[in-house]
Amino acid sequence: MAAATAFTSSSALRPGLAPLRRWRALSCPAPLAAYSTSSSPRRAASDEATIISGTRLAQQVLKEVQRDVELWISFGNKRPHLTVILVGDNPASHIYVRNKIRAATAVDHIEERAVCNAIAPEKDVDGFHIMNIGRLCLDQPSVIPATAAAVWEIIKRTGIQTFGKNVVVAGRSKNVGMPISMLLHTDGEHERPGGDATVTITHRYTPKEQLKIHTQLADIVIVAAGIPKLITADMVKEGAAVIDVGINHIHDPLTGKTKLVGDVDFEEVKKKAAFITPVPGGVGPMTVAMLLKNTLIVAKKLIY
Repeated sequence: MAAATAFTSSSALRPGLAPLRRWRALSCPAPLAAYSTSSSPRRAASDEATIISGTRLAQQVLKEVQRDVELWISFGNKRPHLTVILVGDNPASHIYVRNKIRAATAVDHIEERAVCNAIAPEKDVDGFHIMNIGRLCLDQPSVIPATAAAVWEIIKRTGIQTFGKNVVVAGRSKNVGMPISMLLHTDGEHERPGGDATVTITHRYTPKEQLKIHTQLADIVIVAAGIPKLITADMVKEGAAVIDVGINHIHDPLTGKTKLVGDVDFEEVKKKAAFITPVPGGVGPMTVAMLLKNTLIVAKKLIY
């Protein structure tokens, strides 16, 4: 289920002088050379992966957004606002919305796809509107769904190479798996630059043995399937980057309490991977940060 979010403001906002150029500067990747890594990114002094702190990266993004918002306001524009509409009862959506509220807004309950398309596309900061999804698929400037944008930003800021690399995206949801795949496989020279990777999309009907064949060949594994420990150490090649988007509540037999885990067997996979994101503290914080970055992009009317 989705948690649709819209930009709201009580006044018209000035569109700026060069919206496309400014949008690319604010939201698109820098040249790949700027994020290059060595052929073997694993640190020689460690046998385990570099754990990517989504919390730390999110703080960087939020500082940048705060700086740009204050500059925007200094020119006489209204402060951007968010309105959140929570649809359905998906625990992952509740966590996401709770974090949004901490960062920004108010919550109402209504019904899903109609709500996403009822939001004006130029105010759709989640990127769920059919027009924004269409623009994303056509490699045009668009509001990128926040989770996909979070994964893309983590890859860029961490220095993980995508050009010519093999990527597996486990999960085909229209709000997460599909937009992540679009960002990673599309042309880096297009209006909305992509990652120039070779992307394989798997899903719940992909047999586990076939999934393993794909992931063992992947330089980057992105998991958004909602299945705890779907990706185990034997499925990951040495030195791969593993991005865990999963949010699962499981019973911890040691404590008797419920705990939050991802889709990756973190403790075992980190022994083989070069980079890995934890759950919690990985993609989640970056998703909220990218939502607020989307809000600034929409407020400045850099796309429409």
